Amino acid sequence: MHKLGGIIVLIILIIFLSWKCYRYNSLYLELCREIKEQVEINNKQIHITLLYESLCPDSRQFMHQLGPVYEEFQDYIDILLVPFGKSHSERNGAIFHCQHGPPECLGNRLQSCVINSTGNQAAQVKFVVCQMLAPDYSRVDQCAREAGLLSDVDHCLSSETGTKLQLQAELVTKQYRPSFVPTIVYNGVFDQQLQDHSLRDFRGTVCHVLRQQNLLPNSSAICQ
Repeated sequence: MHKLGGIIVLIILIIFLSWKCYRYNSLYLELCREIKEQVEINNKQIHITLLYESLCPDSRQFMHQLGPVYEEFQDYIDILLVPFGKSHSERNGAIFHCQHGPPECLGNRLQSCVINSTGNQAAQVKFVVCQMLAPDYSRVDQCAREAGLLSDVDHCLSSETGTKLQLQAELVTKQYRPSFVPTIVYNGVFDQQLQDHSLRDFRGTVCHVLRQQNLLPNSSAICQ
């Protein structure tokens, strides 16, 4: 009887361990599947770095293209918005000098603060386009609401946070040393031909890069 009891306990233990192995194996497989899906998503996107200035007329003009193109191609685009342009800092951010004067420095800082408030790129783009096309900064709250973002950026603007964000924007911008603003960089490498084409036809250039990297499935009609 004692031997039978031991066998029953052993069977129960085997069943329990088998269930635990199955459960954790299922969790492992699910985690692997999620990681694979994320990698596949990233591999289907082109990375675009947009270097611009808040009061630059050419930057503002480009926003007319950025808005609709990003909305149409957001599944294929990973975008980094960098509001700094031809500005430069002194004394570790104690002073910033901007191409279009102090109001542009304020605008760049404001853009950095709002962009940093969310990781949602669609919301970032929506705000930036709305704000850049506004006649002044009076539409900050309205643009933030339309993009579904927090519009209380006063603390960021007046604190070390705003300074750090602009110093980060300066570091990114210095990597490319733009001679013209806006500068559009694809996959981390500046290409003058792509830059020129982007200013004239951003949508067509995005399609060209997607085709070049074989990122459009055969069933996609988005660039036809």
